[in-house]
Amino acid sequence: MCILFWTVNSHPKYRFIFAGNRDEFLDRPTAAAHFWPSPHEHILAGTDLEASATPSHDGTWLGITRDGRFAALTNYREQKYLGRRSRGALTRDFLRSGNDSAIGYMKDLKEHASEYGGFSLICMNLKGDHQKDMAYFSNREGVDITPLSQGEIYGLSNSVLDKPWEKVDNGRALFKDIVNQSHLSKEQLIESLFDLLRTTKDTCGSPTMEDINQDPAVALEKAKKRIFIPLFLFGTSVYGTRTSTVILVDHEGNTTFIERDHYIADEQGQREDNDQKAAYKPVVDHGRTFYFNIDN
Repeated sequence: MCILFWTVNSHPKYRFIFAGNRDEFLDRPTAAAHFWPSPHEHILAGTDLEASATPSHDGTWLGITRDGRFAALTNYREQKYLGRRSRGALTRDFLRSGNDSAIGYMKDLKEHASEYGGFSLICMNLKGDHQKDMAYFSNREGVDITPLSQGEIYGLSNSVLDKPWEKVDNGRALFKDIVNQSHLSKEQLIESLFDLLRTTKDTCGSPTMEDINQDPAVALEKAKKRIFIPLFLFGTSVYGTRTSTVILVDHEGNTTFIERDHYIADEQGQREDNDQKAAYKPVVDHGRTFYFNIDN
């Protein structure tokens, strides 16, 4: 259950503002955000190392390139459906695809979209001369390729873009309030966005995740109302918000990419408590930060 917020050209200082959470099983093998090895050293993204994902372990949920190509993916919530192809390849292939426009890439994707489990995909070219090349596509609910607009505040989770969950509507309003505070310093803007991504309050006053921890199906339903998902047991695995990412691109193309983890493994905790959740402990740090310019 990931959640994404973004806007393009809504701020006097920034061309692109993005904030997103990755919700995932904490034992799923993952590589943190990094610049990929040659021949794809222009790509900055984490990678999914799960054996059942892409054979080369280079699928990803979001990423950006040194020349301003950006892509992010959320899964569509449905009864378990495993497509023939890994959805992590959707973002990867756009980031690799060189001169393809966002809409052109999605037109090609649309031809074989039924081979994937349900997804929502956003693709953009953020370089100065491509600021209108932005699009959204989902292979569920009959959604067609949809151009995205400058100046709009967008939010997306595990439904389609035009049918947002409650936490998306709530978070989008909070995101808009932050974006409208143009007096904030860069550091204040970044921390305000991370504060948004750490919002655990239920938008409808429902029981806490701990109250419903013994029923994974109910927990997943309640998670639809929370921007930040506290840890809970789903079967024998621990699920929750693993990482948060903030990306800023100013009007000169200067890019700041920050990824922060929320938990680290604590094997001692698991041994002492015999509790799967105790195998992970919260971590508070400044994560990984990358600086580069997409217009050069």
